[in-house]
Amino acid sequence: MEGSPMSPDLQQWVELDSGGRRARRHESLVRARGERDSHHAWIAVRESDAPSDTGELGAGELAGIPFGVKDNIDVAGFTTTAGSPLLSDQHAILDADVVGALREAGAVVVGKTNLHELAFGGTSNNATYGPVRNPFDSARVAGGSSGGSAAAVALGSVPFALGTDTGGSVTVPSSFCGVPGFRPSTGRYPGSGVVNLSTTRDTVGVHARTVADIRTLDRIIIRSGRSDPDPELGEVVLGRVPSRFEDVEREVARVLGAATETLRRNGVRIVDVQVPDDLELAGGAGLDLVFFEAMRLIPGRVALGADRHPDMRSLVHRMASPDVRRLVQDMVATNLSLEAYDRARRQRWDLRRRFARAFAESGVDALFGPTVAVLPPSIGDDDLISVDGVERPTFGTIIRNAGPGSVAGLPMITLPAGRSSAGLPVGLCLEGRPFEDHRLLAVAEVLEAVLG
Repeated sequence: MEGSPMSPDLQQWVELDSGGRRARRHESLVRARGERDSHHAWIAVRESDAPSDTGELGAGELAGIPFGVKDNIDVAGFTTTAGSPLLSDQHAILDADVVGALREAGAVVVGKTNLHELAFGGTSNNATYGPVRNPFDSARVAGGSSGGSAAAVALGSVPFALGTDTGGSVTVPSSFCGVPGFRPSTGRYPGSGVVNLSTTRDTVGVHARTVADIRTLDRIIIRSGRSDPDPELGEVVLGRVPSRFEDVEREVARVLGAATETLRRNGVRIVDVQVPDDLELAGGAGLDLVFFEAMRLIPGRVALGADRHPDMRSLVHRMASPDVRRLVQDMVATNLSLEAYDRARRQRWDLRRRFARAFAESGVDALFGPTVAVLPPSIGDDDLISVDGVERPTFGTIIRNAGPGSVAGLPMITLPAGRSSAGLPVGLCLEGRPFEDHRLLAVAEVLEAVLG
């Protein structure tokens, strides 16, 4: 990995005394400022580390421990730009609820992380704040849309960071940056204080250094004392979803094949599980849900505090990233009808029923496949990428495998599965039953120990 060694993970931070945390947090601020310049991982970094400025409470399980927040999530005292000139004047006066839960436990916000403009893309190549660079190869993307949060954790300035996920925006950059990333069941985490694209699909998620860290943060966010016991490896049954392995880049397929064999050798039982038409249903209904809802949500956020909402057509020219402008222009031109939106909502429930049948009939603990079908593309390949010599659309290819689970609202977690021959991370994604997040995280921690 480029750059200096990573800082402690969350469990190691917890073991530090208050003085040790204070010293480490100063290092965290210095590193974050460096990552802002070297990798464009941050949009804003706190200038002072004084308790009165950081909002440090001085008590709580996470007292004094730093974290990053994707810049489409409100943090009091910071501007919430969502990576776009559209929202450059949006000064937050209250924390989003999920930020408040962590700060109430004593955690300290170091700053706001960079993202794909308006969270509407899969590369985090941001025309205003710079492209978030991959920690393993700075000529490649970190993934999106929560690229800055995943990169900051991988580079080591913070032990964890918040992202948001519509259709892979947490799992994709975590996979590209080689760290675990958790998208909870849609609705599990509070959603207030977020610049949303879709009320149906959006959720706040977590990037961290280990699954154990994610389990700690999940417990704190939802205020639950429950913790499922870790299963024995011989008890775990995983469902391999064949559709997710189709049209996968050769290096990704090789790494996932080796990871699958490692799991088998260690006692994990693996069976093929079909989720009929999962990619097709997600690709159609998922985009329609976002197109209809974003047409209303983005102007509403732009007009926060104003008397009336602007029309989306009047906002396109103020978006800086060319790929985002084109996507929004398509959205405006489509002007999805209420009937089409209602059909997409019904297709979403159909997809969720198909997942429920697949889990019930197979009895698996989780479904799995490659988090992303390709390795991280080069920065600038915003429209087309070459996959084993074949040109494919960048956005659709990157988010394809994350689509079905995110449309259905399943909990999903990506784990580092290995590296390509060039040293680029490859992720393995697990999908669990809706609102059985505890069980999915328990299984993920066991598998993480095997995959290393």
